[in-house]
Amino acid sequence: MRNYRGPIRDEPLPIELHNTLYAVGGDVVDGLADAAGRRAWVGAIGDRLPFTAPKVDPSRFGDFDALREAVREVLHATLERRRPSKAALTELNRRSATAPRFEQLTQAGPALAAQTRYQAATPMDALLGYLAAATIGLVSGPHAAELRACGAPGCVLMFLKEHPRREWCSTQCGNRARQARHYARQRRQDPTDSIAPPKPISLPSASR
Repeated sequence: MRNYRGPIRDEPLPIELHNTLYAVGGDVVDGLADAAGRRAWVGAIGDRLPFTAPKVDPSRFGDFDALREAVREVLHATLERRRPSKAALTELNRRSATAPRFEQLTQAGPALAAQTRYQAATPMDALLGYLAAATIGLVSGPHAAELRACGAPGCVLMFLKEHPRREWCSTQCGNRARQARHYARQRRQDPTDSIAPPKPISLPSASR
């Protein structure tokens, strides 16, 4: 199943998982809020996995949620140049250990470092473990410095800044950002304009 309603932008899988919490019309939407959304998201990324995407077991929803929370915390910590929570590191390492080939994340002075380990896994554990290992590889590797939050008003997504002039997660967000700048210029020229700017978006904290 590929008809996932949320954003899929060909970003690294940890960012795709982060972006399953997104905003529509000023409201936060959880793309993994139900079984259909989870199945659709796994289907949408299925051809990017090194194994056959497993069926999403409803009894593992809690594991999915815990992993996404840890991924979001570590990505935001990397973006904000701060240490991630110990709980997030523990969750990523524990989950990564269920993948056939997994990484362990450690704090090496001011930097994060990864060590490779190997172990067999069940299909569902392999999926969660692969996502955790991909997160460890992203935040401990050379692309960590390219992690960005979208600069468009009303957007809460992340992306990798692979081009020096890229500022937004998508062309649509780029258009919205330009429209917002045009609106701001008009407001400066005509202070009587009563049209309200886009309202800010508030997402749940990346850590508990």
